Amino acid sequence: MFSLLLAIAPACVESSVRTAPFRVRPDAPNPGSLLGPFTGRVVDATTHAPVAGALVYGAWTFERGAGLPEPAGAREFVGSTDAAGNYRVPSVGSVPRGVRVTEFTLLVYKRGFIAYRSDRRFSDLGPRMDYAQHGNQVMLERWRADLSHSRHLRFVGGGTAVAALTQWELADASAELDGTRPAGDDLRPGRGEGQYIVAAQLLTETDIKARTKYDGGFETGPLSDEPDTSTYSSQHFKALGRPETWDIAIRMWRLDPGTAQERYEELTTSLPGITEKDEIASRSFIANEGDIRGVGLLDAPRGVVILITCGSNQCASIDDATALAKTVYDRLKQMVPMSIGGGK
Repeated sequence: MFSLLLAIAPACVESSVRTAPFRVRPDAPNPGSLLGPFTGRVVDATTHAPVAGALVYGAWTFERGAGLPEPAGAREFVGSTDAAGNYRVPSVGSVPRGVRVTEFTLLVYKRGFIAYRSDRRFSDLGPRMDYAQHGNQVMLERWRADLSHSRHLRFVGGGTAVAALTQWELADASAELDGTRPAGDDLRPGRGEGQYIVAAQLLTETDIKARTKYDGGFETGPLSDEPDTSTYSSQHFKALGRPETWDIAIRMWRLDPGTAQERYEELTTSLPGITEKDEIASRSFIANEGDIRGVGLLDAPRGVVILITCGSNQCASIDDATALAKTVYDRLKQMVPMSIGGGK
């Protein structure tokens, strides 16, 4: 009898970690490990540019017991993506005897984007099947004005670090639940108006560095003033480890020609230090205020207004900002061809 018990005992001992529901690598059939470590890269789904400074939150859950298992606590990791958009979550470390790792969940969150979870999708809350332990690629989609903040907060979940970064969404979420925030249509820029473009597609880090010779990195993403809509899009190039005088921002409005003209006129009357130049597109101006250079342009036939602002350390002169504006306009013409009968 004693020998029989020895023979069957190993079968009753559970592993300290469950089999992971995700692959070890995107191109490998083998399952990954819930213990970690975990690596990947975060990029903008529209431009494929790296997203630096995004919250990377990893959480492990534990249980103990065999017949009737019970929760045995959790652990978390809080980090962020580097200048190239890379992240690394270390291994969970030692696990107490008799405790099993039952789940690992990765959350990536950056203001201006829809959050990413390793276990499910935001679009339909269905299970995510493309997550991998190593070499994982996170494609962050830009936040849109038609999306629900209350639904997004439920999707993101808890955690102290997460709660701090999602604080800005609470007011809109409350307004939705109170019925005071109207539901919108699909408000992505360019939807139903030809090719879908956003401001980030008009200017890249490479464009900037080729002109200004800046040798540092940028944290990129939409500006925090307002989300993408059918008429507005933005991109902020925030210099890593540098003051705001090294930053660049681009704002784009896509409107009907008449409204675009009005928007351009509003900029010329509301911004300080304006000088009309009309060197780019249908009309253009330059602006100087302290440490900020600015260039605005109107492409009347396309109904596009663009404003570029550049800090004095990045753009040593207004000529640098003007050169970047010309790059933006050239790319706009390539991406949005002129309709028949249009102007230049």
